[in-house]
Amino acid sequence: MEMKNAFDVIINRAEQPLLQKGYNKENVAQTDKELTALYIGEDIAYSIVYTYQNKRLVLRSCGLSDGEPDNDWRTLATWLYDPETDGSREAESIGDDFAETIRGPKQTAAQQKQKKRKKDGENTVNPLFLANRLVTYFPELKEEIAYEKAHYEDFRGITFAEEKIVPRFKELAEKSNQGKLEKISAGLAAIYKAGDLDTKGIITYLLLNCVESDEKFEVLISAFEDNNKKIAKAARKLRGKKIKPEKPKKTRSYITDTLNNR
Repeated sequence: MEMKNAFDVIINRAEQPLLQKGYNKENVAQTDKELTALYIGEDIAYSIVYTYQNKRLVLRSCGLSDGEPDNDWRTLATWLYDPETDGSREAESIGDDFAETIRGPKQTAAQQKQKKRKKDGENTVNPLFLANRLVTYFPELKEEIAYEKAHYEDFRGITFAEEKIVPRFKELAEKSNQGKLEKISAGLAAIYKAGDLDTKGIITYLLLNCVESDEKFEVLISAFEDNNKKIAKAARKLRGKKIKPEKPKKTRSYITDTLNNR
């Protein structure tokens, strides 16, 4: 799917709550480096930006100064989109997620929490991002993610992956042909490359290791960079070993330390 067409699908869905609230869509010149949609209201501006280089879509907001964005942008949601492997379904899912983020009652609190945690270069591709990305393959995850966010202060990435994603991922891998596995590999490789340590651990130790077939495992890591393939293969040697239960606010400790010590 052409990226410009995918971007149109995304913003057509994402902009609905903004237009309903009286936001104006501004004309923004597109470049060969990024695509941008900008919306300005009475006090807040929203923008959706796709960067070609890292294939990343970002929904962000900022205040206004003299009716123009003050450019103190706060990231509200981030997705990866690869026009070579993703299609209209993925674009629609991203657009719906952006719309839900804009519409949701937790928006202000989420912005404040994001601003407190934000550091220069901080990675926003986390376990929640991974779970949202997998909604493309498992639509039922959307409600389960909403339940998790509503009932727990912090998203329990490892627990959620073990309970909700791994069984489905295993079944999907077993039923998929090589072509589909290669597409999944491309998506996981992009998330792994940009992901934080928790996300990398979930992909290598939990998702890839739940696949019984060594042949299918090799296909699933085919799109990974060489060094990341080595990490995935090292993590596969840990299959069958017991993992300590996840402790509150310490979700990184076991998987991160295990992989770092390989």
